[in-house]
Amino acid sequence: MTQMCDELVLRPFEKSDFEPLAELVGRTWLAEFPPAAQLAAGRVELAHYLSLTTWSLVAVRAGAVLGAVLLSERDAATPDAAAWEELASRLATEGEKNPEAAEAIRVEMDGVAEEARLERAYAETGAAGTAATVKLLIVSPDAKGLGIGGRLFSAAVDHLRATGAAGYHLLTDDACDVTFYEHKGLSRAMRRRSEAFWPGVDPATDEFYVYVYDQEL
Repeated sequence: MTQMCDELVLRPFEKSDFEPLAELVGRTWLAEFPPAAQLAAGRVELAHYLSLTTWSLVAVRAGAVLGAVLLSERDAATPDAAAWEELASRLATEGEKNPEAAEAIRVEMDGVAEEARLERAYAETGAAGTAATVKLLIVSPDAKGLGIGGRLFSAAVDHLRATGAAGYHLLTDDACDVTFYEHKGLSRAMRRRSEAFWPGVDPATDEFYVYVYDQEL
């Protein structure tokens, strides 16, 4: 049956989604940078996350990408991991040619690196939530209030339950509304004061925290 053009469709990530999703990542988290720098950083960050992704879902309506969720499952295969990581490295090198893009990439990827350090500390706990990670959950600002984030998140959790995962976790920070995750049944497992330069945050003068939230299934 043919779907209506304005119907929201949830489907796995396709390579044609890369550019619009990278633009959404940059626009959402690097609003203080010009659009070209936002896109450069969004491309690098998204390629990095895709190198870790084992399962994905993208929300599309009328041809527009409105959101996505990416999972990394500990015991699942990661398709095209090397190719995505090579792309992330190449895009980062290309971004160095433009000072604004280079700064946007540095800021965003420093935050990603800090979250990775906290995630490694969490992995050492052996908690049930270490079985899987929500690497990315994003919804377009143009689609807020439509329940897209909730649908994407619920679909990801349903997938993990179907595969028998013991639990899952995610990384977040003070720039995000963590009440969304608390309403979904997650609990704060770890907290660490940031030592990275996040957008608008100087670690020397500002208290800014990164967190692990998890849930046992």
